[in-house]
Amino acid sequence: MHDDVPSPSGAAMVCGILGDPVRHSLSPWMHRLFAAQTGQDLVYAPFPTTSTDLGLVLAGLRAAGVRGLNLTIPHKETVLPYLTQIAPDAAAIGAVNTLRFEADGLRGDNTDAPGFLRALQRHAGDHWALRPALILGAGGAARAIVHALGSAGVPEILLANRDLARAHSMVQDFPHLPLRALALSPESLRPHLPNLGLVVNCTARGLHGESHPELALELLDPTGSVCDIVYNPLHTPLIRAARDRGLRVVDGLGMLVEQGAESFSLWTGVMPDPEPVEERLRQWLSAQTP
Repeated sequence: MHDDVPSPSGAAMVCGILGDPVRHSLSPWMHRLFAAQTGQDLVYAPFPTTSTDLGLVLAGLRAAGVRGLNLTIPHKETVLPYLTQIAPDAAAIGAVNTLRFEADGLRGDNTDAPGFLRALQRHAGDHWALRPALILGAGGAARAIVHALGSAGVPEILLANRDLARAHSMVQDFPHLPLRALALSPESLRPHLPNLGLVVNCTARGLHGESHPELALELLDPTGSVCDIVYNPLHTPLIRAARDRGLRVVDGLGMLVEQGAESFSLWTGVMPDPEPVEERLRQWLSAQTP
């Protein structure tokens, strides 16, 4: 899929992604496609980084002249102490997925929230905004999506997590939003499912074929939507099960590409068109799926 994409030069802007793990990431190919589309001389690399090494890696990449970085699990919250500047939305979310090395320090932004909303609106319309939403997980991605749904006016946001104390702590971080913590269990979720307009998986479950036995999809309203932010594999067990029940489904690729376009624009000053890049990545991922 990549033979017609030109290679960067020796003077290229260098960006990349930090995570643990990061081997599965499609971001290097995505940003290479963005660079080709916009004529930017940019190279984007994966940097496997443990939590213990985060500060050392950031210092090294800064010294090497890297321009910007994306962050994935587990660094979206743990990076905060290393920042000298943080964008207002990222501060409200309490998580960062995009870094820029500036002359006077390190700036953090969050492109997950706008990226998620644009992908959701593009693939599922906006009917979900009138009814309660359920979010599975309470990590950095969940924080961004809580913020996004709150800004969209969703009347109630239910946050289900295995560690209920972590979910309650997150609720306290968003006192201005209609957010409520639930245990991630069949008994806790069952009474709420018929009223939902949207379910969003913000956990890593599905990355290796895991299902969601706590979620009785047969109880969801047929007009509801199910979103999984896992994008590789493209068809997670949750997406397959929701599609089999005739529900609207939104896989994680749209959010990946939309947030990536936002990050790319922060580093380069140029906003790429995400839709053709998403289509190209979707074709490639679909060909890899048995």
